[in-house]
Amino acid sequence: MSANAATASPHAAGTASHPPSLRRRVVSQGGLLFAGYAAAQGFSFLRNALIGHALSKGDFGIAATITLLLQLVETLSDLGTDRLIVQAADGDDPRFVATAHTTLLARGVLSALLVVLAAAPAARFFGIPDAAWALGLVALVPLAKGFLHLDYRRAQRRLDNRPQLLVEVLPQAVALVATLPLLAHPGGYAVALWLSLLQAAAAVAVSHLVAERRYRLAFDGPLLSRFVAFGWPIWLSAFPLVAVYQGDRIIVGRLLGMEDLAAYSAAFMVTMVPGLVAAKVGHALMLPLLASARDDAARFRRRFTRLADLTAATAAAYLALFLAAGGIILPLAFGPNYTGLGTVIGWLAAMWGLRMLQAVPGMALMALGETKPFLGAGLIRATALAPALVAAAHGYGIAAVAAAGVAGELASLAYVASRLEALRPGLATPLLMRTLALLPAATLGLALTLG
Repeated sequence: MSANAATASPHAAGTASHPPSLRRRVVSQGGLLFAGYAAAQGFSFLRNALIGHALSKGDFGIAATITLLLQLVETLSDLGTDRLIVQAADGDDPRFVATAHTTLLARGVLSALLVVLAAAPAARFFGIPDAAWALGLVALVPLAKGFLHLDYRRAQRRLDNRPQLLVEVLPQAVALVATLPLLAHPGGYAVALWLSLLQAAAAVAVSHLVAERRYRLAFDGPLLSRFVAFGWPIWLSAFPLVAVYQGDRIIVGRLLGMEDLAAYSAAFMVTMVPGLVAAKVGHALMLPLLASARDDAARFRRRFTRLADLTAATAAAYLALFLAAGGIILPLAFGPNYTGLGTVIGWLAAMWGLRMLQAVPGMALMALGETKPFLGAGLIRATALAPALVAAAHGYGIAAVAAAGVAGELASLAYVASRLEALRPGLATPLLMRTLALLPAATLGLALTLG
């Protein structure tokens, strides 16, 4: 059975059918999501800022490498299993969720094995052989996350995001509280490892505490086939996405060294926090809203257009802020070692702004059960890796590396819009027109900077 055929119900996400009630729920959940994700990312940012202030630039670069390895593992092992619980018509079924748990556990075990095998080569690749032990112990993080209880995704089907926010926020708070005590003891970059392990364990514990159903595992062949049909394009798209989300930092760490990696990672974190909050809030709201309207073309278009309006306005405000003040914010957060990086922040903010916009057509495609375009988008984004590599190899610095990603994001946005247009004609033009909202924002940000 195909992913499309299996998810044809117009009420798959369990949203309300009466517009006034739906609007109230969307506003309520939107505010809740924003507050929750802002808190989670704020805790994460504060933790990294404390680490950045306490560690030398070299040790912070190694800590960033540990985080990079974790992000690589998570990206390269993603099958979208949890999102299918939200999207599928029968995603609330106990056996469906139990089979999803089995898939997630298998992902955790395989990811842990791959990390153990890759630890020593990765340490040699980045020129940090003494940190191989820490990279190896990182394997415990994906292994622990394999035991997450996915019941919070069931709640998200009915636009109840409270359980998911608890799974997001509480582990970040636990890790933040533990940061200063761990920094008080000598250990340098290893603090990033211990905090990652603590956060993973807390996430698993919270996911089980908020669950309504008992944790179960099941092995259902037809359901596994559906997971594969839905997830294989997402999984394959992860490989070029490594170039998009981690490739620039791999290049910087390999060719420019740990200190430049520390500077680039700090700038990336500053721009990532609001961008990631906006993306996560958008994803949590967009998928159930669009999935429940997929069989009503007019309603789907109205919801898509409103989501595009809101996302474009958010991205424009975000870009103007970081172009105007990013170079001031960074040293305030991470210390005086991170001055003079305003240009890097500007390019990274432009990249994140375009990623925000791309979330709208991306979630529309997923709501329609169409995940293959994610692979094409990832491949297009990955083309930006070539100019970034050339820029780093020829000594143009981290600003040029950041700039290379912007063109890839623009091309990817155009591609995803065209794929959505092929499925639902008439949606690409309003989306691309709203992308132009970033131009006055960029002009205003640059004017404030120069002024």
